[in-house]
Amino acid sequence: MISASPHQYRADGRARGRPEPVLDAALAQAAGPEHQGAPAILTLMHLAKRMDVSYKFLRSVIASKEGAHYRDFHISKRDGGGRRIAVPSPELMAVQRWIVREILRDRPVHRASFAYARGSSIYACARRHAGAGWLLKLDIHDFFESIPEKAVYRVFREIGYARLVSFELARLCTRPWVAPPRGQRADRTVANPSRRGIEIYRRELTGYLPQGAPTSPMLSNLVFRVLDEHLSQLATRHGLIYTRYSDDLTFSGPASGFSRDRATAIVGEVRDLLATRRFRLHERKITIVPPGGRKVVLGLLVDRAPPRLSRELRGRLEDHVRGIEKFGIAPHAAVRGFASATGMVNHIAGLLRFADHIQPAFADPLRARFAAALARWRWSPVD
Repeated sequence: MISASPHQYRADGRARGRPEPVLDAALAQAAGPEHQGAPAILTLMHLAKRMDVSYKFLRSVIASKEGAHYRDFHISKRDGGGRRIAVPSPELMAVQRWIVREILRDRPVHRASFAYARGSSIYACARRHAGAGWLLKLDIHDFFESIPEKAVYRVFREIGYARLVSFELARLCTRPWVAPPRGQRADRTVANPSRRGIEIYRRELTGYLPQGAPTSPMLSNLVFRVLDEHLSQLATRHGLIYTRYSDDLTFSGPASGFSRDRATAIVGEVRDLLATRRFRLHERKITIVPPGGRKVVLGLLVDRAPPRLSRELRGRLEDHVRGIEKFGIAPHAAVRGFASATGMVNHIAGLLRFADHIQPAFADPLRARFAAALARWRWSPVD
């Protein structure tokens, strides 16, 4: 830490012939992030040395106007829609993982947020709503792509980094718009408020948070903290419980003293709050479940405590294991539309681990059958 030993830092700097005002500025600049447990980053060259990567590469990413450091994939969703995944190049992936590990990983998130942070889980999120009478489920449309470069810049400023460093970190974590998708608006000003005018950094459109970058999950939580607080206050005013798991918002309340009209009014309030930060609800995914209705949060039944696996998930797992037992791994993967047998096996193994955490009495026998089926078809064990 630079600020931990200022006398030694000054002595080393003087020995290298650094002017006193430069040393003063460096110590002042380092104090902000180091006070919050983040590493000091004084310049882009300093960042390159800390990361052990090429300064030229970092500068090329920051100056990029076409997002050439990402590859796009389209993933089909179970509801018939799709999701665009932007995967960074191996070099940029390493840079972003450093930012997660050294800067973002231990940042505090809002208590209502249950995704991506240490100690959070689907089960913990669903448990908050177990035994509720009314349930209101909402989904944010294009969640990651709705988070602009400026919002990411503000996160790094709040951690204590200088304006230019915050701008450069934000650029390393975002992807430039070439043309925003229909219904999406991009800023036409650079995020950097500095008037130094680094010409190669200028773009017509600023960037967005790409889904697929390792920095995006935690940054989305940090950007959304203010809205999490506003939504929590809204829930408290109405006697409800609020949680967020990435782009899934859930409100729940008691069976009595509530109504569908009130739920509809709350949806309107949520819509207005989200609009203040340019987020939009996915209108077709608004779900209001009254008392007596089947209540599912993040795939778990919450009609009573504790949360349990839904019938659909149990059936899907049983179908997968039965299909592999009967037809083999590759044929089952082809019938179910998986791009590869390996991807399917890993997918099922992940679902079984999740199920084992929730209902081990159901999952343990199924995991044993799954392992036996893989062995029968001469597949390497997956655990």
